[in-house]
Amino acid sequence: MRVIIIGAGKIGFNIAKILVQEKHDVIVIEKDEERAKILMESLDIQVIIGNGASSSVLREAGINEANLVVAVTEIDEVNMIACMLAKNFSVDKTVARVRNPEYLEDNPEQSKRVLPGIDLVINPELVTAKEIAKLIDVPEALDVVYYGNGKIQLLELKITAEAPVANKYIKDLKFNYPYLIVSIFRAGKMMIPRGDDKLLANDIIFILAKTKEMIRIERLLGTEREKAERVMVLGGGFTGYHLARILEERKYKVTIIEKDYNRCLDLSNKLQNTLVIHGDATDIDLLKTESAEDADIFVCLTDDDKLNLLVSLIVKNLGTKRTIAQVRRSDYISLMQSVGIDVGISPRTLTANAILRFINKGNNVLSVTLLSNESAEMLEFIVQPDSKIINSKLRELNFPSGAILGSIFRKNQVIIPKGDDVILPGDMVTVFVLPKNKLRVLEYLNVEK
Repeated sequence: MRVIIIGAGKIGFNIAKILVQEKHDVIVIEKDEERAKILMESLDIQVIIGNGASSSVLREAGINEANLVVAVTEIDEVNMIACMLAKNFSVDKTVARVRNPEYLEDNPEQSKRVLPGIDLVINPELVTAKEIAKLIDVPEALDVVYYGNGKIQLLELKITAEAPVANKYIKDLKFNYPYLIVSIFRAGKMMIPRGDDKLLANDIIFILAKTKEMIRIERLLGTEREKAERVMVLGGGFTGYHLARILEERKYKVTIIEKDYNRCLDLSNKLQNTLVIHGDATDIDLLKTESAEDADIFVCLTDDDKLNLLVSLIVKNLGTKRTIAQVRRSDYISLMQSVGIDVGISPRTLTANAILRFINKGNNVLSVTLLSNESAEMLEFIVQPDSKIINSKLRELNFPSGAILGSIFRKNQVIIPKGDDVILPGDMVTVFVLPKNKLRVLEYLNVEK
């Protein structure tokens, strides 16, 4: 597939890196010469310096042969015009990053009608707000993903030293509910475990189970799910607004702290049941006055990573149960979590993830999810009649290394597979795979993209 990416910022870079790994033909258009130079030094791809909303530049990039255009510059109008021009050149699919709510509708289909020529309109702030809302619904998790029409749940959880499963072999864990630990992230490395592997304190595990049974499984792992009720948000920008609106609909008690007085007035007019406070969240007296210590979750969403870190540590020290901090630089996430921040969220990584899910959707691919800062992927696809994996017991398959079959969804029923299970044509299957093994796994599974 020939892909033209317009914009070599963090999102564009991440998308280009992954598509190059998947052996796609990638061309990047970037106006800033310094950014273009960094990209050329980092990836073996063609980079054209110029305006992606220019027909002549698009022709230079080979727009007539392109299958996909992804416009992710910082300027909404450039992204929209580039996609509209691409459609005029008969490009199959177009993706535009659009931040300004004035251009958007909450319903993506409505947005497509408002912005003709764009197949996917992606709003980083709305994407981030939706991901944070999922984490608030399951506050003990570092990440939450759903498969099988919502009936299968993948959780990213941390094993504490006090957990009853710490220092135990996976094969010795006897639960009454089917589950599968598809991966362990330990000491900076992702591994697919076997029964003879131990769970250690501070391991990050990725566990699959039926959504309705996950709470019970978490309890056996030593994690207790406590429903959050009161959420405080630092920052009343677009992300804070979207998050508050989502949480209002779910009946959470929401408070926003915002430094800009005019923005406070705007938020007060737009939100129905959210308390908006004008003030500086670094003021400890203000935090105490507003009972930050009683908040179930405190979310920091300013554009300043250092401020988000500082306020998260302050409220954690005051007694807030859980903190979520937005991080513009995704490489800071592990650092923030190591000093006591519960969850770090990178809007750029989440946006790249959402775009890649759209790009990777094919004839039988339902979804692709990047996990743990792109250390692994989860594929969800429909098994075809000519697949190598059908009609044989799983234990008899010569399944490629670096991957594990996570779940089967068949006739509205969830199967957490074991060695004697058999996959049938039409099954909806999830596979956890390490990036370096992805192409080999896709070929083995006969997955078309």
